[in-house]
Amino acid sequence: MKYYDGKTILVTGAYGGFGRQFIAQLLGSGALLILSDVAVRDIADVLGPDLARKLPADWKNRIIAEIPADLSTGDGCRELYDRCMKTGREIDIIIHNAGIAFVGTFMDIPAESCEKVLSINLTAVMRLNKLFVPGMIKRGSGQLLYVSSVAGFVSTPFAIPYTVSKFGVRSLAMALHGEIKKSGVKTSIVYPFWARTPIMKSQRFGDPPTRTMPDFFASDPEFVVRRALKGAARNVLHICPGFFATFMWYAVRFWPIIAEQRSMREELINN
Repeated sequence: MKYYDGKTILVTGAYGGFGRQFIAQLLGSGALLILSDVAVRDIADVLGPDLARKLPADWKNRIIAEIPADLSTGDGCRELYDRCMKTGREIDIIIHNAGIAFVGTFMDIPAESCEKVLSINLTAVMRLNKLFVPGMIKRGSGQLLYVSSVAGFVSTPFAIPYTVSKFGVRSLAMALHGEIKKSGVKTSIVYPFWARTPIMKSQRFGDPPTRTMPDFFASDPEFVVRRALKGAARNVLHICPGFFATFMWYAVRFWPIIAEQRSMREELINN
């Protein structure tokens, strides 16, 4: 995609399932990347031979920096910002991709684990935006791409900290978009359904009554990222990659109306 050619893009959570696809597809589109995760890893190992083989010959020269950062802390977010600034490059796009999850009932997931999910998935996004967005506003250009989830608009039992964080990301993205869209800073939010990423193997607490999702429900990370990048290039605000994500997006718009009408009817009958 020519849209990303020459743009400097910061990717958080760069070495996860979606992250490796962002790396591969953006490098293939001519982007310049700053990659961040909790620890630096060999990019060739992250991508694997199949993805690495498809990249242009100069792909290693397009990675400006790899920055380890603990985004669960304010100091970690500040360090990431400071090191990005030291590269001497303006950040054109931030892909807020870092995220973790735990599975279990709300009572079984330890409080510190709940707080860690919120700090990485949501608070870090707020902190990084506070640091980076003023520069974008001043330049009158830039873009924020948030990786939310269908769990960001469908409350998900047995993963309450995760669904709260993704609702928060969606709310933050939409509200901030309302404040900054006239400044020239663009916003896109992607809502993957169930995807084949390491988050599917998140740590479990207790014995939650959850069943394994049939494989045909799961999206391919390559497909999700391709749709996310295509939508962001077109300046689409809400991106639902695939049938199931799109179905849920529209279903929740009808169900509250139906539920409310049912409740009103029951009230009338009872009265």
